[in-house]
Amino acid sequence: MVTTPYIERDVSVRGLKLHYQEWGDPAAPPVLMLHGFGVSGHMFDEFALRMQDRYRLIALDQRGHGDSDWSPEGDYTRDAFVNDVEGFREALAIDRFVLIGHSMGGLNSVAYTVQHRAHVRALILVDVGPESAKEGVDNIVRFTRGPDELDFEEFVQMTHHFNPRRTIENIRERMRHRLKQLDSGKWTWKFDRRFREPNSGLRIGSEVTNDESWQLFRSVTVPALIVRGGESDVLTQDTAERAAREMQRARLVVVPGAGHSVPGDNPDDFTEAVQSFLSDLEAGRLAPSPEQPLPLAELVQIEESRRRRGPGTLVLVAGAVAAVAALVGAIYFARKRHLAPNATTDTAPSGNGHRRTIDVERAQRRAGDLAAELAAAGRSSASRARARASEVDLETARAAAGDVLHALGEQSKAAPGAVRAAARRVDRKKLKKRTTVASRAGKAAGSAAVHVATIGAMRLLAARNSHKSRGSSHS
Repeated sequence: MVTTPYIERDVSVRGLKLHYQEWGDPAAPPVLMLHGFGVSGHMFDEFALRMQDRYRLIALDQRGHGDSDWSPEGDYTRDAFVNDVEGFREALAIDRFVLIGHSMGGLNSVAYTVQHRAHVRALILVDVGPESAKEGVDNIVRFTRGPDELDFEEFVQMTHHFNPRRTIENIRERMRHRLKQLDSGKWTWKFDRRFREPNSGLRIGSEVTNDESWQLFRSVTVPALIVRGGESDVLTQDTAERAAREMQRARLVVVPGAGHSVPGDNPDDFTEAVQSFLSDLEAGRLAPSPEQPLPLAELVQIEESRRRRGPGTLVLVAGAVAAVAALVGAIYFARKRHLAPNATTDTAPSGNGHRRTIDVERAQRRAGDLAAELAAAGRSSASRARARASEVDLETARAAAGDVLHALGEQSKAAPGAVRAAARRVDRKKLKKRTTVASRAGKAAGSAAVHVATIGAMRLLAARNSHKSRGSSHS
């Protein structure tokens, strides 16, 4: 009796049946594999056969492909694929795994890794990058939108013509998993027929721009391997090299004698490249997290993708930036309203009865410098930002604000009540505009900080002038 070296199973994820193949020891480190457009998890059969003694290998038929269900709503967006992967992970109770994605599956893998990085130990991208060569993509589209119903051997010959790197025997075996027989006796593709129909109304992929795609790849923080087929017409060498440079912890391997479908075109060299990478991962030889993390704008995008998991560090840091910026803005507008054009210093009584000089401009600069420090911390990584924010002496910022407000009280000839009324006339709209240094992730926190800071400034004014009035009554 012939036995298969893998098992085939189904799992339901949000009402959608997802089919998968599993190889190896269930107790071994898990590796999840996502195929490209128009094929199925069986595209990794040769690779899984070579790795099953070391890892638990799981090849998922993504929605609309292989033996998984087609989407009833025609939803094949990137978000739908990512949600399927997360639901699949939960259904199999897998915590962390190595994620391998080919072509379309690679783009889904990048998006999943950015959104659910805690579950991905490492990412392996097979002949996919932030952008694809139009010629190669057009070739795939023409092939998959060719004749829809043929005899089995006609499909085999057509596929061999499309990819002559494979033997007829190999293609025949692969087509067993890509085709299904119709009642008429003809064969057709398993993947959703609507992909091959014009004006089908399907929602497909993502609408991100080219720049946004590059930014998404740069947002990947786990160790990454990019594998390019040496004869690929989809992923160019220039794009692969640039992606390896700009991603934070990536390396590039080019597999000779392989086109776009690297794992099946040259399974031996593909397996060797992946095995070498995973050996370095297990031994801790891969590059650590970079010292210079992503810019603040990119961290904001990452935090937004994780919004359902609660407020991130960036939100807290951005809120702190907004708070200090609000103080600086309050100081600026209050000083503008109450100080004479040429007044930069003033005097205030000290505790020993002498008068000390208060340099208003210097106090402003002190508060401004602290705001700049927090802004710089926001551009750091989440962990570095947390540490940096904790180092900022916010008491000094408050003292600087207090010095300026005290100077304002001394300079103003109005009664304490008039000073407080003037403080309330600060243009809060302009003040809020000054706090936009905080990112989108800190908008809510920043808005609250502006309000608190303004109230705090008014209270300081009242306290300072009250102290001044008491001092005058005792003299």
